[in-house]
Amino acid sequence: MDNIEEDILQQNEDRISRYLTGQMSQEEESTFETDLSNDIQLKAQAETMARMAKAMNTIGVERDKEYISQMKSAVTKKTLSFRWVSVAASFALLVTVGYQAYEYNRIGNLGKEYAMTFPVSTIVRGEENEDVTETLTTLFNNVANCEDLKNTITQLNELWKLSQSDTYNDYTTYAPYIGWNLAIAHLRNHDKKNAKSVLTDVKLNSIDNPLINSKTTDLLTELL
Repeated sequence: MDNIEEDILQQNEDRISRYLTGQMSQEEESTFETDLSNDIQLKAQAETMARMAKAMNTIGVERDKEYISQMKSAVTKKTLSFRWVSVAASFALLVTVGYQAYEYNRIGNLGKEYAMTFPVSTIVRGEENEDVTETLTTLFNNVANCEDLKNTITQLNELWKLSQSDTYNDYTTYAPYIGWNLAIAHLRNHDKKNAKSVLTDVKLNSIDNPLINSKTTDLLTELL
């Protein structure tokens, strides 16, 4: 491997590590994602590093530490080539924070991607109680715009429970969309566990709404 190729590999790995650990600015992320779609070598390296991080994460923390220690020892003895030294460094970074950061960003991005699946204007038409219309419009817009998530999640959670009560109320007909937006709010807040829990309930209670049932199924698949 010549010096030029080594430099390219090192530069790629540095960029990939910064991307996976959320250290890039929005502009840098945009440029990197464009490069990913155009540079086959960069894309292959990124996929490999992400898979290694995920694989190491499932092995367990103690095993990770043992493996990294062995890799560092090998590096110290200079028994590894430049390529493997670089991979060892990537492992050390990715195992400790890389996969968690990658997953953290992925969950947030899924929330952003699915946030406008059901635009507020198609859900709340102002045909019933004006207070209900105003409340839902505000909360759903907060989810779409990723604003005031903590309070929005608290309020949506209360309305989600109310909409599923045995007694019919002003929120009953909006139940699937309240649940959907609550799940998306959790995703935008990087909370995969609660998002999956709510989506599972939405799926079970939206049999009469094929569209939202289908989208819920798709999103649950993404979260596996």
